[in-house]
Amino acid sequence: MNYLYTTGQGKSYPIEIGYKFLKSQDIIFDYKRITSLCRSCGNFNKGGGCPPLAPNFKDVINEMQESIIIYAKLESKFKSQKVKDNNNYYIHYRFQDVILSNLLTNLGYKIRDSHENIVFLNNGFCMGCNSRCNFKQGKDYCANPERRTYSLESTGVDVEKTLEDHFSITLEWYNRENYDDIKYMVKAIGLFYNDNVLNEVIDNDFISHLNSLKSTKYQIGSRIYEEKLKEFRK
Repeated sequence: MNYLYTTGQGKSYPIEIGYKFLKSQDIIFDYKRITSLCRSCGNFNKGGGCPPLAPNFKDVINEMQESIIIYAKLESKFKSQKVKDNNNYYIHYRFQDVILSNLLTNLGYKIRDSHENIVFLNNGFCMGCNSRCNFKQGKDYCANPERRTYSLESTGVDVEKTLEDHFSITLEWYNRENYDDIKYMVKAIGLFYNDNVLNEVIDNDFISHLNSLKSTKYQIGSRIYEEKLKEFRK
């Protein structure tokens, strides 16, 4: 499925979106190994959505046996010319990261808020507050618990292996030398619940959820959407 993400500045980018309904136990996780990779990040033991404050995925799936994993992919050839001309690898990384993170975060909230008893595991650090995280200020409570999210990785999910096994997607990783060679970036989120009846409901509503996002200028299925996609495929 293709989605046209439009920024606040009116620039649009084609995003490949895919999803699968899985039994939660089929998602690959290793809490100790995966969360140990977070230790080099400045948000570790500080951010409210990061380990060790995040729950163990084992405890999540004890309560929620059904899931949907959603990925979004942005090809590097669609970077702006300004980004392509930049020699700072972080600029290349952040361009794709911001678009994919914003899209998946808003989509995850949209699906979660449409149903009861759903756990939403996001990508990256928690973006539930517009202000600085309370935990980073030394406080021991979340200022906005209804918007607080944990990432899949923070709970121990091996996103790389899960995407390989269930979607045949190989992740590519930016570093200081390879930023011109990265072909795409992929990020993923998951939603977890008990009632497998929700699988059909979420599936039926998926496109309408996407079309209702603030980043949707071109409604999926519309004539102008198809015309815009053709422009990107040239």
